Amino acid sequence: MNIEEYNLVKKYDYLKYCDYLKNKYGVPVADYFTKSWNKTRRISRTKDGLVLHHVFEDHAIMLSTPLFAKMNPIEWQKAENLVYCDYLEHLLLHILICENPSKEQNIKHAVGIGGAINFIIPELNDVYSGFISSLSWQQNCFERIINDKEVYLLLVERLKNSCKNYPTYEEKNIYRSYNQRYHKWDDNNNMELYEQLKKL
Repeated sequence: MNIEEYNLVKKYDYLKYCDYLKNKYGVPVADYFTKSWNKTRRISRTKDGLVLHHVFEDHAIMLSTPLFAKMNPIEWQKAENLVYCDYLEHLLLHILICENPSKEQNIKHAVGIGGAINFIIPELNDVYSGFISSLSWQQNCFERIINDKEVYLLLVERLKNSCKNYPTYEEKNIYRSYNQRYHKWDDNNNMELYEQLKKL
């Protein structure tokens, strides 16, 4: 997602943005899980730099994991309840959830924020500080958004402003590396970016 597209969609609500992405990329050809609770391989589009997001993540967390998926309606795993997105679009989806979570969300689930703070932002911190993945599928996803750092900064600023009172949100958690825990990256490489983010 480049800056022109972000300016087009930034005022959309969550479900309208999900519909927008379905129109942009199409709907998967199959449901997320097989009957044995393995991810359906043929729905992957990482060759195009795209990942999948569950529309019902405004109701429940971590629906891409069998443990949490089994606790929720199987219909939430249907192809029509999935959307393709790049990493920046994925971050925007999670911000939109935080800004307006479903009134029917699962009790004690702080929907939206965990995906943003624990996964997407730490990964993008590494990417925009020079990290290159040894996994070709992942690097495809990074290369799709590498030239759109301006959008990333706007999204982090938006999250800091609109989600600061959200359950489990702590600003310090924005300034983290994802890959350091796996000894693939040094958080010190991200310090210049963290200084930029702190000024937002």
